[in-house]
This record gives sequence, structure tokens and C-alpha cells, in this order.
Amino acid sequence: MAAEFDHVPEAARWRFVAGCLFAAVTERMICPAFLHEVARSVLVGGAMVWAALNIRFAGRMSVTDTFALEVFGYGTALLFVVGAIATARFGYRATISLAAPLIAVLTLAATMIWLGLSPTPMSKLYLALIVEDLVILMFALALAGFAARLTPFRQRLN
Repeated sequence: MAAEFDHVPEAARWRFVAGCLFAAVTERMICPAFLHEVARSVLVGGAMVWAALNIRFAGRMSVTDTFALEVFGYGTALLFVVGAIATARFGYRATISLAAPLIAVLTLAATMIWLGLSPTPMSKLYLALIVEDLVILMFALALAGFAARLTPFRQRLN
């Protein structure tokens, strides 16, 4: 592209530069290696952000003297930090291996709360917290599964 730039008429150079930039960015964004790094960064960064939000929640619950919610918040934060470290160290298999059983346990807990307890504000709060964690974990599981499928494709290209 740099060699062609000298042969482009003066009036069309900005369009040529914009087209070159667009082609370079597009090529980079569809590259499996780039998608792999973005997915891994989103998984690790997202888990750390979710852990921080849970720590903030637990800290706010300590003021209200709600020990069980405080423990739930800190426990959830710990699980997400462990997941982030495992994903950073071992890759997508760690995310899948940790998220799948946790989704099953949280689904069972949500079902027990929904069917077994009378609807009180506290039981609704626990159910909402569990559903939030389930949504985040399912997103992480879907992203890790998608990114894990890109890895063999990338290896065939190289």
C-alpha cells in the first residue's frame, strides 16, 4: 500500500488512506488470533470486574448487618477471581470446567429457593443474586466455547 500511495492522484489520497486503514482493521479483526486474545481478555477482565462488584456488594451488606449476604458476596467474588486466574493460566478449558458445575449448583439453588421458600423480600434478593450470577456464567461459558472452537481453526491456518 505504501508503494501504491505515490501513484494515487493528490485529490484521491485521503480516500485511498481511509480504504487502506479500513482493509487493515478489517483483516485484523477477523483474524482468529485477534479474536482469541479479545475473548480471553473479556473473560479474565469480566470476571475481575464481576468480583469487584460482588466485593462492593458484600461491603455494603456488612453495614446493614446481614452476615449471610455478606458471605454470599465475598464467596461469589472469590469464585470469580479463581475463575479469572484459572482462565488466564490454563485457558478456555478452565472456564468451561469451572463454570459448568457452578451453573448446575446455582440452578439447583435457585430452584430450591423458588419452589421451597415462601416469597419474602430476602428470598427474592437471593434469587435475584443467583440469577445474575447464572447469566454472567452462561455468557462466559458461551464465549469460552466459541473461542475454544476458534483455536483449532487457528492452528490449521498456521
